[in-house]
Amino acid sequence: MTLEVEGGTALIRIADNGIGLPEDRARLFEPYVTTREKGTGLGLPIVKKIIEEHGGTLVLTDAPPFAEGAHRGAMAEIRLALKAARKDAPAQREAV
Repeated sequence: MTLEVEGGTALIRIADNGIGLPEDRARLFEPYVTTREKGTGLGLPIVKKIIEEHGGTLVLTDAPPFAEGAHRGAMAEIRLALKAARKDAPAQREAV
């Protein structure tokens, strides 16, 4: 996982060396579509919706290989706008 901050945007990259993305990538975020035997097909659509509700984007691509000649897994790139901190705001919110 990497985190980059540029200007007012944070870019989070999460990569693995698992089985990778399916060939039919157009349906990755379609509700109820799954390749897993016991999957519901709701995980990615829900995650994408939450990110978009916060003004961000989610893109899934092939991950770079972890080593030369290694299998390529999947990579998620999440972009979120950073909120500017107010000078009069408390440094940390307490849990309720």
